[in-house]
Formats: sequence, structure tokens, C-alpha cells
Amino acid sequence: MPIPRDDTTCALCGESTWIVLARAPESESDSDNDMIPEEAAGTSTRYPNPLDDAADVVPDDVVLHNCPSAHHFHWQCFLSHSEPETHCPACHVAIVPNDDDAKLLATIRNEGGQEDDFDLRPVLIEERLFATSPHLRTHAALCAACFTGDEASVLDILSSPSSSPAEITHLINTPDLDKHWTPLFYAAVSGRAGIVALLLNNGADPNVRDKFEHVPAEYASEEGHVEVLDLLRGARGVY
Repeated sequence: MPIPRDDTTCALCGESTWIVLARAPESESDSDNDMIPEEAAGTSTRYPNPLDDAADVVPDDVVLHNCPSAHHFHWQCFLSHSEPETHCPACHVAIVPNDDDAKLLATIRNEGGQEDDFDLRPVLIEERLFATSPHLRTHAALCAACFTGDEASVLDILSSPSSSPAEITHLINTPDLDKHWTPLFYAAVSGRAGIVALLLNNGADPNVRDKFEHVPAEYASEEGHVEVLDLLRGARGVY
């Protein structure tokens, strides 16, 4: 069901929470076919108003549940604030208790629809880690590419000229913050045999264990990925 368009604005930048999709701008000269080139060169360019019924728009809206003023924010505006996970960026009211396990609930509206009771806190913590440790963003991208089977992206990351072979091996064997999975786990569980071989050839450890004390081969076996399982067993010397 389409989200009803409204006139809400971001409490930080003041712009509409409805974003016009990228497209060629409308020129004021479009309706004047007799305008000569010299005159056309001096015309201005205008974009449609987000609230114009004819505009092709999508929402970009974050609404904090515990903010008494129910402020709205653009996603990036909210993320760019210094400490959004503890206080509302607009009114500075505390929005979560002083508890490491407390959730920061919000309603999120974007091109994918609306999601209520979305916990923003893990996302914000991850964004902060990415900001202070850029290699973690590369690691997250590598894990995602391994899971989806994007071998081209995996190759791009592993062949980065800015990283030494030792750094690449370290990246491959770094566990994530959630399940302590290395990229090899993501490739194994999704049956990406080509990527598994690529990771092993670049120093991936097939004996690494996650937070549940499982190795990648166990997930490949559970999912019935025979080719991946053979590769991992061969690398482990277990047949």
C-alpha cells in the first residue's frame, strides 16, 4: 500500500522528508520552441516540488518513538548527528535509558515502504565503528559480496592495490561483530563455491570457529552445498 504523502520536514535541515527521484531537471524553456540558443543558455533550471502530485518522490523519514515532539529526520541527517543514540538531535531530550541493551525504536519510511518498531541502535553503533575504523566497512562489504555471490566485488576487494597480501589475509580472517563469522562463513552457507575457493587461495582459515563453535564446513553441510563442503574438507585435510 503506498505511503500517503504529507508535508513533514526534517527537523535538522528543514527540507521535505519526501525526496524527488533523480531525473533530468525541467527547464523553463521547454515550452518555448522559438527561443534561440543564446537566450536558452541564460535560462534557469527548476526541479519539481516534492509535494507536487506530478513529482516522482519517495519518503526518507525517521521518526523517533520516544521523542515527545515526534521529530522527523532524513536518514543521513540523523546519522550525521554526534550522539543520536542517546538524545533527540532536535530537542536534545533523552530518548533511551542508560542501558546498553536498551532499544532505540523508530518508524522508518523509505522507498521500500514503512517499518514500525525498527531498532536504530545497532545500525548507529555500526556506523560509528565504520567512521572510526574504515576497514570494518570494507569487511562488511566483503561479507555481503561473499553471501550474495558477487565474485567481481570480492575480487576487487582482494586485489586492492592499497592493501598488502598480509593485510588481505587479515581482512579475510577477521570475524564480524554479530556471529563472529569471517567472509568464509558467508560464502559457505550460501553455497558460493567459486568464492570459497578464492578465499581459501588467499589465506582464509577453514578451521575458524564462530560464536557457536561451528566451522564453515558445518553450515555448508547443513545447507547441502556439496561442492563447497568438498573444498572446505580438502582445505582442512578432512575427508
